[in-house]
Amino acid sequence: MGYPMHYNNTQEIWDEMRKLSPKFTGATYEKIDALGGVQWPCYDESMDDKGTMFLHEGGHFATEDGRGNLLFTDYEPVKEEVDEEYPMSFCTVREVGHYSARTMTGNCRMLAKLEDEPGWVAMNPKDCEELGVAQGDLVRVRSRRGSLITRCLPTERVKPGSTYMTYQWWIGACNELTNTALDPKSKTPEYKYCACRVEKLDDQAEAEAYVQTQYALIRSKMGIEKAGANV
Repeated sequence: MGYPMHYNNTQEIWDEMRKLSPKFTGATYEKIDALGGVQWPCYDESMDDKGTMFLHEGGHFATEDGRGNLLFTDYEPVKEEVDEEYPMSFCTVREVGHYSARTMTGNCRMLAKLEDEPGWVAMNPKDCEELGVAQGDLVRVRSRRGSLITRCLPTERVKPGSTYMTYQWWIGACNELTNTALDPKSKTPEYKYCACRVEKLDDQAEAEAYVQTQYALIRSKMGIEKAGANV
């Protein structure tokens, strides 16, 4: 965009941010170093202003009358209920390991050894038994919008009839399944819930080959793998 963005160190970046945001003005590098941290808002650069533990200290809010305004709305059921064709509920979650869409953490060899493609679908052991799948088996998860291949993870953390997946994966891209229906008030898409079904894959060798081929193709297009070496 043409904005000159040369900085000699991170302090210069932070100092620019402090000048643009009054609530951070007092959080100088010197004060952060001396106090071990500063909670915003912190308006004064002097050491007397040690920051604010609570954003709305003293019960004063940034509204015309200084009071917090609480809004509520009536309960709205999910836009897609489970049925005979898609009998299981599906949720997306975050878990420790990789960050967001894994664009950066997916390139870390240490993290990739802990968890890698195509991710997992967490299912209750009773559902796994009925489907005839065990931990680590590749399965297909399908919704009205698409499907993906991922690994089975039996766990008591989910109730029978429920599933969940983390959304860091490229092959097991769970947002291919989710619903874009909007909440009537917040207009937030219903990405966290939909109906699904899980299908057993009889040819595990073929499924494994598909996952590895697609994963290598994606990494190659992204420039992650060159001459067979990981970045």
